[in-house]
Amino acid sequence: MPEKDALLSSSLEPITKALPAAVAGAIGQIVAREAYVEWVLGQVMYSLMEISIKQGRVILKYPRPGQYIAAIRDLYDFHGIEAAVSLEDLSRKLDVADRTRNVLTRSVYMRGPGKGTSLVIARSPWDPGPGGETQPETQEVDDQFLEQCRHNVEAAVAAAEKFHETTNRVLRALHERRRTQRALDRRAKASA
Repeated sequence: MPEKDALLSSSLEPITKALPAAVAGAIGQIVAREAYVEWVLGQVMYSLMEISIKQGRVILKYPRPGQYIAAIRDLYDFHGIEAAVSLEDLSRKLDVADRTRNVLTRSVYMRGPGKGTSLVIARSPWDPGPGGETQPETQEVDDQFLEQCRHNVEAAVAAAEKFHETTNRVLRALHERRRTQRALDRRAKASA
């Protein structure tokens, strides 16, 4: 019979009190940065839909990264504009950041018996959703793990910010063309 992985030991017990401050702080920062990514992506979506953030909150629910990219492609097509960044690369980075956040927020933090044992994150007993099968059953929560989580989310932050900036630039140019070229002014067509 194969030897059981020490991290999968049944002696692990859930942490029932607050996480160590340094770990909790690192996780909080990562989750806050992922929330910022979602805000940036919302700004892009609202700009492409030409609606306010208040209207967007009423009608939109944050989609999974693949659904978001599909909607963005449709909106780019609607406006007749081309993406200035790789939407495939953006989608991959958003997906990794989304899964990273889910691992940090939906897993169970555990320790082995005794003082000074490592903090371990154990896969949620619930279906983690798409990509969740890539999460190991357990993972030691150490500086290397938290740095990888930070890296995953920061890559998505950088990609989302670049996407936001390039989309705004393309939309400003489109709006300027619409303003100066009567044939492109949709308001003039609607009142005719």
